[in-house]
Amino acid sequence: MSPKRKSSRSEEFTESKVTVPSEGDLFGLVIRRLGGSWLEVSCSDGKIRKVLIPGKMRRTRIYDGDIILVRPWYGMQEDTRGDVIHKYSRSEVRWLLKSKYKELLEKIIPEDILEEYI
Repeated sequence: MSPKRKSSRSEEFTESKVTVPSEGDLFGLVIRRLGGSWLEVSCSDGKIRKVLIPGKMRRTRIYDGDIILVRPWYGMQEDTRGDVIHKYSRSEVRWLLKSKYKELLEKIIPEDILEEYI
């Protein structure tokens, strides 16, 4: 048997591979975990929301300082609650910082964390 080769994974993404926000979705920075499947998130519209990790996302590990995509609960408590749609990896955040979403991300990411991605 031949030894397994490590696949070289490309850091370049196209917009079709990166989950971009649809209308009404917001970028968010996880401030802290609240317990259960709740997070406290600072969103790109300037509000702090209590966000639920839905069942299909429960296996995804989300920690303080992660960048996520949030969908507010429109129709009820839209200013205070929301759901996690996607967790961005480091390379995806780097790609987003080079795209048209740079201004939205710079609103929520503090300078010390932003330097890690650049």
